[in-house]
Amino acid sequence: MKCACHLALAFIACLSAGCGGGGGGSGSTTSNPPVAPARSYFMGFTPFPYDVDPATVSAVVDDVYARLANDADLVAHHFDAGIPWNAALVDSFPYDPNIMGDWALRKGKTSASHKVYVSITPINLARDSIALLRDSADDMPLVSPFDTYAANGDFDHADVKTAYLNYCRRVIQYFDPDYLAIGIEVTLLRKNTDSATWLKYKALNEFVYSNLKTLYPDLPIFVSVSPIEMVSGYPLGLPAEFSGDPAGYAASQRAALADVMAASDYYAISLYPYQTAFYNTPYPPDFLDTLFSLSSKPLAIAETSMLAESVTAFSTLFSGSETLQDSYLADLLDKAQARNAAFITWFILQDYDLLCSFLGGCSDTNVMWRDSGLYDGFGNIRPAYTRWTDRLAIPVQ
Repeated sequence: MKCACHLALAFIACLSAGCGGGGGGSGSTTSNPPVAPARSYFMGFTPFPYDVDPATVSAVVDDVYARLANDADLVAHHFDAGIPWNAALVDSFPYDPNIMGDWALRKGKTSASHKVYVSITPINLARDSIALLRDSADDMPLVSPFDTYAANGDFDHADVKTAYLNYCRRVIQYFDPDYLAIGIEVTLLRKNTDSATWLKYKALNEFVYSNLKTLYPDLPIFVSVSPIEMVSGYPLGLPAEFSGDPAGYAASQRAALADVMAASDYYAISLYPYQTAFYNTPYPPDFLDTLFSLSSKPLAIAETSMLAESVTAFSTLFSGSETLQDSYLADLLDKAQARNAAFITWFILQDYDLLCSFLGGCSDTNVMWRDSGLYDGFGNIRPAYTRWTDRLAIPVQ
């Protein structure tokens, strides 16, 4: 679903190599709700940089992590730019310096007092095949034998299972995470492929989950999913397989959810309300209740945000404002508390206007996340920031 994370991963790779020194509101009120005696969830962000100018990038990274130390109690390390398949197959470790430099930077700057959420995935960014190769660079073309496995959709091949399990083990050993996602927005693979490919992925997920739970029984291990696709009338569009059949598509997505929830400790969702059928109208009052009720597994908000400014992308106006952002956050915090959610990750801390300017502009896809920070592009706080920090001040039960 998302490409904006590629900008951050490309930046991290560059830095470690030495390159640099919708959505409508819910209709809920934006007034502060009664203060709860405790909150169920940890609250965090990814360390997404708002600029990658080599002259200032080191200071930007330091600034982001310094603010994460104060504005969160969880840091989300989101890896969505490939897997070191060939090295992982033979368990050759450490991996290439491109990977290890990234890992070391993240681990070294993460506050020791914060919870650590790591998300990795064997699915590519387009959510339609096996993840590309991460080695000396991100998202490199796959090489033998994994190029053949990808061409055939062979998620369940013994080599893929072995390599991905080895990679997961190395990630756990290195980061010692409090939460681990072993797949990102995985139900979109069923949207973008066929049922045969999906069943092969299901087999991979079950294999990796069961083996990891044997090794790390106390670590929450799960996949994230895209619940928007599971409710008829909520998606922006339908895949060709279900053209003209929104109910059939929603049913297929709910079936995919059931498949992966059998091997997932949490119902972890990726949710961007402005990237739905409600991109320029208010979402229904029961929007979050409907999405949260799709599974009885413990809830986690793997990633989310709301636009604080309207943007035009793909020749479409996606509505956003600071009021809408604050309204959504108020709704989210309260509904997540009612559901005893484990954690909430707001994907972007600060708008990345400077990053887009340095790159000479951002693609339509990347513009979709640019203005969703709790800080604007100049580093000024938004109303949602105050709501966020007010809730953060309440202790976790």
